[in-house]
Amino acid sequence: MHRSRIMVALVAVGLTAAACGSSKAASTSTPPGGVVNKLGPAYDTATATSVTLDGVGANSIDPFFERVFYDYHKANPKTTINYSPAGSSVGISDIEQNTVAFGDTEIPMAASDLAKATGGAVLQIPVDLGGVAISYNVPGATQGLRLDGPTLAGIFDGSITKWNDPQIASVSGVTNLPDIPIIPVHRADSSGPGWDLDDYLIKTSSAWVAKVGTTKASKTWPLATVGIGEQLNTGVANYVHQTPGAIGFVEYGYALRAGFDNAALKNQAGSFVTPSIQAITADASQATSLSSSKYSIINEPGAGSYPLANFSWTLLYQKQTDTNKGLAIGKLIDYVVTTGQADAAALGYAPLPASVAQLAVTTLGQLETAAGTPLFS
Repeated sequence: MHRSRIMVALVAVGLTAAACGSSKAASTSTPPGGVVNKLGPAYDTATATSVTLDGVGANSIDPFFERVFYDYHKANPKTTINYSPAGSSVGISDIEQNTVAFGDTEIPMAASDLAKATGGAVLQIPVDLGGVAISYNVPGATQGLRLDGPTLAGIFDGSITKWNDPQIASVSGVTNLPDIPIIPVHRADSSGPGWDLDDYLIKTSSAWVAKVGTTKASKTWPLATVGIGEQLNTGVANYVHQTPGAIGFVEYGYALRAGFDNAALKNQAGSFVTPSIQAITADASQATSLSSSKYSIINEPGAGSYPLANFSWTLLYQKQTDTNKGLAIGKLIDYVVTTGQADAAALGYAPLPASVAQLAVTTLGQLETAAGTPLFS
């Protein structure tokens, strides 16, 4: 896959248009304005030496990372960040091979992935809260067209083929949808949004379970022969935008930026809810025991919960072989989960719940030098 590096130092124009030698011990250098071996907003932009941090991973988080990394580089020019939004699977594989400073994925690394990590123990840190929009391009359709699990399953398994199908009319309450083919669009690459939708359909449609033959959600879309497969959120979004009759799943931030019409999905409480910052936050508020092994927040309770919400996870080696880079990456990600969350809502992401932000900071505190001593006091 072609991986175009996004250099934070070079994206200033785009963001303005869119928005408007290693130290031997972490505690020996105290730059002006802060202590180098502490985390927190007062210290996050204080580093002793210039470093470049290369990262790769989830495409869905890219608009958020692009903004926050740019802001961070402005506040701390000693740290330059290059992030390639090549997809979660690449984020995992590159971390396994220890070729980048950090990876990012919407679905945390499983035990089988962690066993392949060549650099030792991997820390998995929740860094953003987003959602998956079911976006559609249907001439004459209302915004927030209501869909439930069984109807959405029928669309993506190919058993519902026209927009004026009686089942869609019954669930949506809209009887004048056009007599045009439905074109379901899925991810052709391994993806977190695909996993999320698959999990939702497994939980809400027995027909979907029978069709895919499993109750375990998959990052690889299970019915790839139905509809159109496109690479990354950008590919799905572009196809939906250009094609009347299309419906696909994209990160809410992308759907918001594109101005898409997004379906109101039936949640566990029986309410139909469209994606929004408030509804994504309501769903995530149920995640009272979140961890990298208990990460799904699909179809949580609550009348106001949007059922396709998700966290994104940054991947770091616990032992950092380069102390200066280790300090820089720790401070950068601490900034992302604290100060940087102020950028989230405007981009279609919800600020991390306080308990999740604390989990992230606590996990960052486990970073170590190559010798096994804590990087941060």
